[in-house]
Amino acid sequence: MSRPRPQLPHQTDKIFLTDGGTETWLMYKRGFELPEFSAFHLLNDERAVGALREYYTAFANIAAQLGTPFIFDSLTYRASRDWGALLGYSTQGLSDMNHKCFDLYRECAAEAGLMAEDTVLSGCIGPKGDAYKTNHDLTAEGAETYHTEQIATFKDAGVDIVTALTLNTTNEAIGIARASAKAGLPSVIAFTIEKGRKLRSGETLKQAIETVDAATSNAPAYYMINCSHPVDFGPALTSEPWTDRIRGLRANASSLDHGTLCQLGHLEEGNPDELASQYAGIRAAHPKMNVFGGCCGTDCVHVEKIGRALLAAA
Repeated sequence: MSRPRPQLPHQTDKIFLTDGGTETWLMYKRGFELPEFSAFHLLNDERAVGALREYYTAFANIAAQLGTPFIFDSLTYRASRDWGALLGYSTQGLSDMNHKCFDLYRECAAEAGLMAEDTVLSGCIGPKGDAYKTNHDLTAEGAETYHTEQIATFKDAGVDIVTALTLNTTNEAIGIARASAKAGLPSVIAFTIEKGRKLRSGETLKQAIETVDAATSNAPAYYMINCSHPVDFGPALTSEPWTDRIRGLRANASSLDHGTLCQLGHLEEGNPDELASQYAGIRAAHPKMNVFGGCCGTDCVHVEKIGRALLAAA
């Protein structure tokens, strides 16, 4: 019997929580190596699976305690064809790893006591190339063709929604939104904002959202911002109608720029209380936002404080 389908963030005004900076937690707090920054690869390691179970169950427990739904954003950020090939995976091998992720999440949800209607399985997609470089040669058509394969795997695995993280070009966002729509799955597009308050490709957040919506007939269910800090993306949010399309935040713990963070060699966890306060302030100004988690440097400590701050304000 199929599980009950949960309400999705764009279908309700409930607050949803999701996880934090998975890769930085694995590397700096548990000492795992991530070849090609590929966390899904750790599902082959029994010790790593134990750590991942600990990681996701901790977040699911927070959601259960606070009474919010929880979005399991999958480890599959780099489980697509080009990145998988660098690690020696065949098409079938990648499909198997994508399925393994969702099996793990179902177990973590059950362990935390999350009801099926409060458990959202999100198939996570990362850029075809490096998120910190601009792939000028990737067209919307090329992106759609490339990402269709992984999205089909998500569909087969029974996911509820597709989430594309750290996108820095509108072409790739358009391709993913189109591929998801053709697969019959709602999509979420998460853009990353640089210090100049623009995408790496040069568009403002407003331009990016309006471009993708125009090219896809508003196909994305909603947009998010991730892998940026509130001091960078906060000023880009205005009171104009386009900001209502943004429903989620997954901020970095630190306001350092991406290049600096990559070269530090240690974890920058920032100030969780300050970050929670910043989230609460942004939601007060943009009440349609209802999906909250973290990105680089954040863990369950940050997300619990964020959740409590948001619920207290609500």
